[in-house]
Amino acid sequence: MTEKNLDNKVSFSRVLILAGAVIAFTIGSGFATGQEIIQYYTAYGAKGILTVILFAVFFIYYNYNFAKVGAEQKFEKGNDIYKYYCGNKIGTFMDYYSTLFCYMSFFVMVGGAASTLNQQYNLPLWVGAVILVSLSILSTVGGLNSLVDKIGIVGPVIVVFCVSIGVITIFKDYSHLSDGLKIVESGAFAGATETETIKNAGPNWFVSALSYAGFVLLWFASFTTALGAQNKKKDLLLGIYAGTAAICIAIVLIMLSQIANINETGLSNSSIHIWNADIPNLILAERIWKPLSSVFAIVVFAGIYTTAVPLLYNPIARFAKEGTPQFRWLTVILGITGLVVGLYLPFKVLVNIIYVLNGYVGAVLILFMLRRNYLDWKERRKNA
Repeated sequence: MTEKNLDNKVSFSRVLILAGAVIAFTIGSGFATGQEIIQYYTAYGAKGILTVILFAVFFIYYNYNFAKVGAEQKFEKGNDIYKYYCGNKIGTFMDYYSTLFCYMSFFVMVGGAASTLNQQYNLPLWVGAVILVSLSILSTVGGLNSLVDKIGIVGPVIVVFCVSIGVITIFKDYSHLSDGLKIVESGAFAGATETETIKNAGPNWFVSALSYAGFVLLWFASFTTALGAQNKKKDLLLGIYAGTAAICIAIVLIMLSQIANINETGLSNSSIHIWNADIPNLILAERIWKPLSSVFAIVVFAGIYTTAVPLLYNPIARFAKEGTPQFRWLTVILGITGLVVGLYLPFKVLVNIIYVLNGYVGAVLILFMLRRNYLDWKERRKNA
């Protein structure tokens, strides 16, 4: 068999691992806990479906481009993708900005881990945070390939749990869906004060989709570009498509489940409702079967871990070469700093400020990508 034929041959085991890595990187603390779904999708009621569709289009578009460019250019550092699309000056700014954003997102993971174990097991906030940071430091020191293999295995497990909870909840509470939609549209949330309402990511579903696609883009730019340089293009693209489909199905199922139970409370705490809970997905699991929420809390924690590790890896790899003493020391220092900041700010505030605002910056990068693609297409047409 020729080298070309070997390159074109699809490795389905590798596709599954890469799809799992895409899923695991996307399903972090915000997604697995349900807080991200609440703010970006559920808050818009039926129009949340439009947010999912637009996000999927953007997600496939930019990850396809990152994988393609990474495979063709073989950048020494994945962050070089920003200069490729934005030019030297703006690209340098975007490079450093995305590095900072990835690190700030690590704070969100720390807060999510702390809130998950606190809400489910009544453990002090610092316990979940310390466990997550310790695991993240150990995994980051292992390097990119080790990281992908680990999170690629965990990702599909998380999706299976999220989808299962969504399917069971919708089957059980389908009759409440129309009432839930009316509550979301009218703002009649149980236990809310006059000035209190559900947190949302933007003024409408379209802005929310741009913001969501934008902040996820800042996570994936250097990550997918680096994967493009280290994996066969066909394997990676199939992994991206499969991962996107799984993510969007999970989003829709969880969103509909949350809407159908928007004013419901947990069995063990009647003061926390789906719409204002830090970890709304734990309430959904608890309402299916109380012991299930204990198992699901561990799954949520695993989802947070799978996203936290790449987010810690990205900024460290930007300033230190993998495997060096400098890389290891920087991992420890940034990990401990993230622990302190993640414990200081409330989880919902971390999601709403860090994700939403930085999402708009990522949306600007999409415009630069469209511009570069148009100019490349124009050049090919001219040469033809």
